[in-house]
Amino acid sequence: MKLLAPAKINLYLKVLGKRSDGYHELLTLMVPVGLFDEIAMEKAERGVFVRAPGCGCNGASNLAYKAAELFLKETGLREGVAIRIAKNIPLGAGLGGGSSDASTVLMGMNELFHTRIQRRELMKMAGRIGADCPFFILKKPCLMGGRGDVPLHEAVLEPRSYLIVTPPLEISTAKVYSQLKCPLTRERKRYRIINEIVQKGIEPEQWLENDLEGPAFGICPELKRAKAELLDAGALGVIMSGSGSSVFGVFQNEEHVCNGLSRIRRHEGYRYVPTTSLTGGSHGDYRGKGVSGQG
Repeated sequence: MKLLAPAKINLYLKVLGKRSDGYHELLTLMVPVGLFDEIAMEKAERGVFVRAPGCGCNGASNLAYKAAELFLKETGLREGVAIRIAKNIPLGAGLGGGSSDASTVLMGMNELFHTRIQRRELMKMAGRIGADCPFFILKKPCLMGGRGDVPLHEAVLEPRSYLIVTPPLEISTAKVYSQLKCPLTRERKRYRIINEIVQKGIEPEQWLENDLEGPAFGICPELKRAKAELLDAGALGVIMSGSGSSVFGVFQNEEHVCNGLSRIRRHEGYRYVPTTSLTGGSHGDYRGKGVSGQG
């Protein structure tokens, strides 16, 4: 069985405060995009075997391994699974590659072993692996709450193209959050507005906010430069994804993003990926484009 695990971008990410469990309460609009890790899976006699060259986390530390192990435990299956992952989504880039791999493994095993677990149960299982994981079970743009693991509303977006720029560096999520200064109170009017209109259809460039961008830019000033260069290349708006290190520009259409790609200054070691948002149907049925380019 061969599957595609998509990356995600965060159009909107507000940190509402610190939770009693140590996590942060978030309101975030997440969008799957056409940049994929490729996953091959097959049954094995026993246990879990994962090969993911280049990811630096083979074996039990890999989220895909944890997902497979959890699935076997929860279903009581006596068989095993062998998984190979071809990594195309950059590591530590705020694009959710590891979480997507884990969720895709859960969905794939559900299909491979004909266990017929419902989506809600798969999402609960995914939430035990990581905060971003339940989103990838949905496979559609969605406004998420909680730790980023609670679906609030499916989002309707005006069609746009995106250009993702990823510098050759990783940013520690914990370090970014440690630099974040959360106010004691927040004006929630805008949050209520996005909660209401996200179902009716929004223009992505009008809702680009990320509370983690300032702290991340303080840690890695080159991200601020990448954002400025995307704006100079004609993007309608630019924001960092997640806790970084990727930033992305919103463009009107494919022609616009290709024009922006031709105008942007390339830096050695950077990745430049023009892409679109995805609207997946059945598992692995993703429609969108993603072409990776190096600096």
